[in-house]
Amino acid sequence: MARTSTHPALTTKPTTKPRKRKTYVATGLPSEGFVRLPTVAKALGISANSIYNGIKAGKYPPGILLSSRTRVWDVAEIRALIEKIKRGEI
Repeated sequence: MARTSTHPALTTKPTTKPRKRKTYVATGLPSEGFVRLPTVAKALGISANSIYNGIKAGKYPPGILLSSRTRVWDVAEIRALIEKIKRGEI
């Protein structure tokens, strides 16, 4: 016969710890400087995947890689891209 445990630590599901890391929140385009992907996506009104597909196709600027996991875009490049889109060049 199999024994079943009645110990509370063995019968309850483990709890997960709350996430301590803060995620990047998209804001509006600043007047100058660099912005990250969520802000670029919000400014262009498209998804992050669409931005990466546009980079591969040569439609959008690739941005600058700060580290292996952090890429930023110059605000001036994004504003120029928005103007090109408004003029129908892209």
